[in-house]
Amino acid sequence: MIARLRRAASARRARWEALCGRCGRCCYEKEIRGFSVVANYRRPCLHLDTATRLCTVYENRLAVCPQCRRITLRHALFVRWLPDGCGYVQRFHFRRAAVHASAPAKTSIAGSDRKG
Repeated sequence: MIARLRRAASARRARWEALCGRCGRCCYEKEIRGFSVVANYRRPCLHLDTATRLCTVYENRLAVCPQCRRITLRHALFVRWLPDGCGYVQRFHFRRAAVHASAPAKTSIAGSDRKG
C-alpha cells in the first residue's frame, strides 16, 4: 500500500515537472520592491547555464542552492514574477479559463429571494 502511494506521488511529481518549458526565468534572483517580489533578470542563479537555460545542478538544486524553491501550484496561482509563458502558469490559466467558461452565470445574490 505504501509503495503504491509513493509511486503515485512520484508519478504526480513527474507530471508536474513535465509542465516546465525550461525557460529559466524562475532561476533568476528575486528582489523585494515595495510590497512585491520581482525577478531581477540581470542576476541569474550561479547554477543556471544561461546559454541552455538549464540548471547545472537540477536534480540536487534544493539541497545545493538555498535560494532555489520547487515551483508549486501556489506559485503558479499567485506569484507575479513567473512569466506568462511559464508552463506552470499556462496550465493554471487554461484551467481557470475552462472553469469560468463552464460555470453558469449567477443571476441573484444568495438570500435575496427571501420574502421580507
